[in-house]
Amino acid sequence: MVQKKFFVPNLFTGLNFLIGIYAILLMAEALIPDRGGRSVLGFGKPPLVLAAWMITWCVLLDKLDGFMAKLLNASSEFGAQFDSLADLIAFGVAPALLVYYYLQYVAADWAATHRPLMIASLSVYVICAALRLARYNAVDSDELKNYFQGLPSTFAGGFVALSVILHHKYELAGSFPFSLSMLPLLLILTGLLMVSPLYLPKLVRRDNKVANTIQIVNVFIGYLCGFGMVLPEFLLLLLLTYAGWGFTKGLAHKAEIDQRRASVET
Repeated sequence: MVQKKFFVPNLFTGLNFLIGIYAILLMAEALIPDRGGRSVLGFGKPPLVLAAWMITWCVLLDKLDGFMAKLLNASSEFGAQFDSLADLIAFGVAPALLVYYYLQYVAADWAATHRPLMIASLSVYVICAALRLARYNAVDSDELKNYFQGLPSTFAGGFVALSVILHHKYELAGSFPFSLSMLPLLLILTGLLMVSPLYLPKLVRRDNKVANTIQIVNVFIGYLCGFGMVLPEFLLLLLLTYAGWGFTKGLAHKAEIDQRRASVET
């Protein structure tokens, strides 16, 4: 009976894992002749765009996974390791391959001449995601109770996926060719942020009722937009606002957090 409480969070983790895998399969399918622009699964979207939305779903499921684990008091060592494996696929491998395949799909000639940049950015991102997940598992969570160190892989994957969705939506490959280079650079930037020493406040209940209400409403709207595959602009704005505000706050309190960590370690 005791073990049943672990089923729900592990179910979300399993879905996260499988959706990440299927997103990768869709990316490869996009390069098959006569399949790149074909709708799949009845969603009315080409495979690469749907794959990007599926990574966004994984972001939402990952947050539900953590919420349910806390709600049911169902955290476990197995769950932590399983979650890290799913995160590596959904937010490490899948976003990097998404950019790689997307650039080949929308600008084959550009991709052929910039392949070293694409491979280098993919490599940096995946390695940084793996390092971050390994470090996160090794750090005592009590040392950073209310903060992440570095950008969580979840949000990094969301940044990349939503950027690709918007790049395709506004056809930036044709209008602004220089934007093609921005996607590999985004992989490098988010990869380095994942392993950076910067602190980012966690999304927790706030003492200020107004701030707490705004946070809850934005999260709720975010879930509606994510699973409904609408308003990617709003979702990206939420992530940018959170990262901008959060890293600024983290820098302001860095000395205090470092001191607290040092006292715990000693």
